[in-house]
Amino acid sequence: MQAAKEKVKDGVSAVKAKTKIAQAKASEKAEAATARSHAERELAHERGKAKVAAAKMELHQDKALHREEAMEHRIHKHGGGHGRHHHKHGVGIVAAPPPATGAGAYHPPPAAGGHYY
Repeated sequence: MQAAKEKVKDGVSAVKAKTKIAQAKASEKAEAATARSHAERELAHERGKAKVAAAKMELHQDKALHREEAMEHRIHKHGGGHGRHHHKHGVGIVAAPPPATGAGAYHPPPAAGGHYY
């Protein structure tokens, strides 16, 4: 299911990128048509190339983000990957010492995700 979501997100990003590329090319043609000199036409062409490159770069970044999201989903779904458990079997629970109180008491923040490995 996650692979299908990834493909859909990639497809949407590709459509957005193609739209931006088409807009960049259209604005380049319009700018080149209104240019009065050869240098202005070259400048319009360079701007168009820059916009196309920016759109392709954004597509690449979006795809990388989709891959990252899919990997995070797989890791969280499967508890760290490949069915391995990070706790020791047969080890009893040891009671934690009572928390310190007073002005100098230090209370560390909980670990990310609430897990202590």
